[in-house]
Amino acid sequence: MRITTRLLDMAGRRVLLLVSLLIAMPAAVAQQTSVDYAGVAKESSFVMKDFTFVSGERLPELRINYVTWGKPQRDSAGKITNAVLLCHGSSGNWRLFSTWWAARMFGPGQPLDITKYFVIASDAIGSGKSSKPSDGLHMGFPKYRLDDVVSAQRRLLAEALDVQDLLAVIGISFGGRQVWQWGVQYPDAMRGLVALVSSPFPNAGRRGMQDFLPAALITSDPSWNDGEYKDQPRNFPLAVMTYWLGVDGAGHLWEVAPTREQALAYLPEVTKQLVRSWDANDFLYQVRVNDGFDAFREIDRVKAKVLMINMAGDGFVPVELGHAEKVMQKLGPRADYVLVNEAYGYGHIAVLQTVAVYAPKIGEFLQKLMSD
Repeated sequence: MRITTRLLDMAGRRVLLLVSLLIAMPAAVAQQTSVDYAGVAKESSFVMKDFTFVSGERLPELRINYVTWGKPQRDSAGKITNAVLLCHGSSGNWRLFSTWWAARMFGPGQPLDITKYFVIASDAIGSGKSSKPSDGLHMGFPKYRLDDVVSAQRRLLAEALDVQDLLAVIGISFGGRQVWQWGVQYPDAMRGLVALVSSPFPNAGRRGMQDFLPAALITSDPSWNDGEYKDQPRNFPLAVMTYWLGVDGAGHLWEVAPTREQALAYLPEVTKQLVRSWDANDFLYQVRVNDGFDAFREIDRVKAKVLMINMAGDGFVPVELGHAEKVMQKLGPRADYVLVNEAYGYGHIAVLQTVAVYAPKIGEFLQKLMSD
């Protein structure tokens, strides 16, 4: 049992936790750069007064935490021309982009060279240091949707950073859905959209069920107490495990838990850090933010050029549904699609393993946007 526990602990440290941002980064990735991109980021918060949500609910103050890398470049009219917005995944925050992503993206000559681009990343509503239910309102926090997340980002850019138009919006997973929402909500606000491991279609079918199960585990637990708990609900660890099962891939799960004993012990061990750092109410809101999302219904509103990047073995965004192909049919030559077959067994989190494969595609895409 001691050996099994040690192996599971080692596996847990190696797992790249896209959903949480508490990423156990492989040593090989960490050694690719000596730059502390989290340390050089300029962090601040922007407070919006009397923010009105799509539901009609209001907050007297909505706080959005954000960071920037690089410097803005302005044209002869004083307009910023090199701004790129990064959107993080579920239960994450801006630090998602400061480790494995930055190592392949932010350096000199790399796709998002921060000496060339003005890169912005915010904590979405309900995440990180931005306003969220666990700040004190619990389930009384306004029921925010993707429309609200993007609206707050738009105000942050315009009012705090003087960014009126973006070169591109780039997002991963839930961040990718933010990208799609940007495209239909503010079609004139950017030149390019880069959506990774995401779909503009609703979180329906199996994907909707993958949202339903962990939420039901929490809300059916008497210790949840309608969100007024003192300690995290007893079912919260099981809810996180259920969600994580859809994020990771079958091949990787077999690799890290090839025996019956290891399989039964793996999920509690690998999600332990998530359970300690997450909050059940925040998690519920982050699952429910997908309610009402359907960017494909309005896909004709998209004016920007689009780059879609998906993983062949992704159980959260199954390529066999043909969603990317349907977008291509609708948008025609304005859209391009990259299907990554490498790291197939890692499922959704293959996006962290394959940066070297798709990073050049993003670089080429941004270069074309700059030259157009």
